[in-house]
Amino acid sequence: RGGKDFLSTCSRRRPIHMMLLTRIRRRGIASLTRRRKGKRGIPSAPTHAFSGLRTLSVEDQISLQENGFLVVKDFCSEAKCEEIRGRLNTLIDDFDPETSSSIFTTHESDRDLQDRYFLDSGDKVRFFWEADAFEEDGKTLRFPKRECINKVGHALHVYDDVFKEYCETLSGVAHSLGMKRPLPLQSMYICKSPRTGGEVGPHQDSTFLYTDPPSVHGLWLSVDTADEENGCLWVIPGSQSSTALQERFIRSTPFNAEEGKREHQQPTLKIVPFDKTEESLSTQGGVPIPTKAGDLVILHGQVVHWSDKNHSGRSRHALMIHVIDGECAYSPDNWLQYEKGTKAFPSFSTQP
Repeated sequence: RGGKDFLSTCSRRRPIHMMLLTRIRRRGIASLTRRRKGKRGIPSAPTHAFSGLRTLSVEDQISLQENGFLVVKDFCSEAKCEEIRGRLNTLIDDFDPETSSSIFTTHESDRDLQDRYFLDSGDKVRFFWEADAFEEDGKTLRFPKRECINKVGHALHVYDDVFKEYCETLSGVAHSLGMKRPLPLQSMYICKSPRTGGEVGPHQDSTFLYTDPPSVHGLWLSVDTADEENGCLWVIPGSQSSTALQERFIRSTPFNAEEGKREHQQPTLKIVPFDKTEESLSTQGGVPIPTKAGDLVILHGQVVHWSDKNHSGRSRHALMIHVIDGECAYSPDNWLQYEKGTKAFPSFSTQP
């Protein structure tokens, strides 16, 4: 399924999204508040038997709109999670780190942000290392290869049968989000392994995949059981309404949709304020979202969320599919772009 033929060479750089979110955190954030008393409950969709494509009830949709996130219990079986994890491990095992010509670095430099390997990964399957994956020589892995991969992205659901099949099961949920033409734009498998799985700072998904009007939602599958010890998600309920979008992660050279090409100079990546005012994202009021294997967490594109470092001896695998409304204007300076005339953004082949 898929096979080595579509596996691209792997960059030994620290994943750009991790660098960016760490950068945000280092600016200074409010102290973490775990409101033990009067804490807002975690909204959950009712558990029911899966029959065809699963959709959201009216109550689910209202809860998502009010809180900015929703936990759908038992969205898929533990057996399906095992299949997904097994396939990902096979892809990692088949990947040869020595085929990479990229230089490993943990420094947040302009060269890292301009990494073409990341920039062109939107329609490919590529592997990204954890910051602590290599010894000082930049070649020797410090841990088993599976523990050294931070994530795999961003088109697993396009090229691999196991991930493609799972993605289709999300069609009913995606159509329940009020989108006229939901598109599963990107997929990311996040490993967060023991010893190496680092934190992901507070962020909003619309920063990375902006549409006008905003439409992106994250569909986060808990492949492993996730808790506070191994780095579960944290969310600030209602922050999609109370917190304005702070930043955009963009190409410095926009994609020319009419001509179907980019400018001749090398595109670069940078973070820019969404509006004239920009504030550091706070974690105050955040609540943990413990999940078990098979639970699905739906995240509004503007809700503030994050995850801490894995302090356990257990992995915390998760599969994220980001969906957007194809009827909304997709920003030409978003980092993820397809060349016009070569292929279209992925779409669901099944309807609820």
